[in-house]
This record gives sequence, structure tokens and C-alpha cells, in this order.
Amino acid sequence: MPKVTIYDTKFCVGRGDLPYSFQREGNPHWENFKALMCFLGSIGFYVSEDKEMKKKFPSLSETNRVGGFDDLRFKARYAPNIFKIEFYQDVFHENPHGGFYDFDKYGKMPYLIQKRYDWTMEKLLNYFEKCGYSIEFGKNTCKGAAFIVHDYIRSWHHPQENWFFLKAVDGQTAKYEINGTDRDGNTLRNGETKYFRDWSGYLLRGKVYHNINNMWWVLLADGKVRNVACFDLFDLKETDFRGRRKEHRPPKEYVERKEQLSLCSVKELERELKRRRRKKKNE
Repeated sequence: MPKVTIYDTKFCVGRGDLPYSFQREGNPHWENFKALMCFLGSIGFYVSEDKEMKKKFPSLSETNRVGGFDDLRFKARYAPNIFKIEFYQDVFHENPHGGFYDFDKYGKMPYLIQKRYDWTMEKLLNYFEKCGYSIEFGKNTCKGAAFIVHDYIRSWHHPQENWFFLKAVDGQTAKYEINGTDRDGNTLRNGETKYFRDWSGYLLRGKVYHNINNMWWVLLADGKVRNVACFDLFDLKETDFRGRRKEHRPPKEYVERKEQLSLCSVKELERELKRRRRKKKNE
């Protein structure tokens, strides 16, 4: 059975138990690659030869393909043991050679391109399942909603095994009430908007999704994900303070020094100051 491993926006399809062969004619692994390219064409992608590869390495032209759908691009490469397809965009990129060479490709995608990729990923996962491929997600390097989706798939605390959209779990609660009650005793439900204060004391809000035990993922508007305890989540009331609320935590050395000074008399402190002034003059 061929195996699909997904890293960020890269899909690596291994040949599994299919026979190994350098020959492409009659090779099931090669046929799987061609079928995948045809499938991408059927859902709206243009698929063509890699002109740059054809110019530099003509012998590799047949095993390399490029394509795109609006601003979402991909490059695909076939090899006897594994073929890979990687999605990217060139609207915003840090690498001067283009978005294909950036790290964290999904995180750098503009919102609408991310949505196009999410739609494409759902189509691909359905295609792989239909073909009988096994699917495995690599290390969770995703951002935003995709991070939570991948976490649900990888965690045995959640029943999800395949890619899904977060709205599919909206309304669900924690298994035990003690793990799903907010500051005011209200039941937390996936997809609800809740407020909390971060470590620096600032007031933040986002959509909540149950993680594990009493911890909940909070998806902020900017795509960041925070892990917050249920008792720190709340609905904002008129009586709630809306400014920054930060507990004063001075350094331990400062506290100890202040305690030592509080034990000294005023005369002792005056003598110490005079001693320091004389020392400074002599220097």
C-alpha cells in the first residue's frame, strides 16, 4: 500500500509494497504519479512540464511537473521510490529566488491562498483515501487553524483521523465538565469566542477548541494559537477591567537587597552613602 506523508505543504508518496523499478513503462508507481497529475488537472489546476528543468536537464523533464490554480503553485518530482508534490506561492516570499525556497510555506501564504490550499488539501486527502493510500502527518509545523486540525489528527485524545475543517467540530464540549468550564462556570464549546489575559497582562480573545484535560487551544484573529486553561477563559463583562493587568514581579536579588536595607537604621544608611561618596572621589 502506498504511503503519503505530509510535511507543511509537501506531500511525499512512497511506493510502499509496489515493485521497485527504474523503468517507467508498466510501473504502477509511475502510473500513480500520472494519475495524481490528472486528478489535479480535473479539479482546476493547470499541469505542465517544468520548462526550467527541461532547459537544464532534458532527461529529467518527463519526471518533473509544475502547475497552479490562481496564485497557488506546485512542483512535482517523480523518483523510483517516492514522488513528491509541494505547494507554494510567489505573492509574498522572503527568499529572493521565490516562494518555493521559503520555509514555513503555509504560514507565509496570504489568507485567500491559504483557503485555496485548504480546499486542495481536502480534495487530495479524499483522493488518497479513495485510492487506498495510508496517510501520515509529519511534525506539526502548521500555523493557525491548520495547526489545531493537525493536532486533533495526531492526538489520541480526539477521534479525528483524517483532514477536516474546524467548523466540523464546532459546538463540541470536553468529555468531563471540570475540563470544560470557564471562569464564570459556563460550559465551553468548540468555536466559541472567549477572552483571556496573556502572560504579559494584555486582554486577548479568540475562538476556543478543546485540547487536552483542562487546556484549550485559542485561535487568535492574527492566526496565532495559544494554549489556555479553561478557568482563565471568560466572556467579557461591563465590570471587567479592559486595560493591561500585570502582577508586579521584581527580581529576587532586588527583593533580597530591599529587605536587607529595611533592617538598617537611617544613620547607618547615611554613613554608607558618605563612604560611597568618598570612595568615588578617591577613584
